[in-house]
Amino acid sequence: MSNHGIRNNNDLKLWFRIKSIEKKINKLGSMHSRGFDWIEWESLEEDLANNVSQLSIHKNIVKGVLSRYD
Repeated sequence: MSNHGIRNNNDLKLWFRIKSIEKKINKLGSMHSRGFDWIEWESLEEDLANNVSQLSIHKNIVKGVLSRYD
């Protein structure tokens, strides 16, 4: 389905958001084209990173790292 680990319903919802954002990024066209909207691209990339970081696989990684310092 994706290279993002889908482990629960929340991950599935996030996966659909991620795919939607990726589609919008692709519609922007080539970064080297004239008139490329860098502000829109940056905003979409930020949204993409925020959604990917909310996947349970990434949350578990963060919990594991933080537990080493407790």
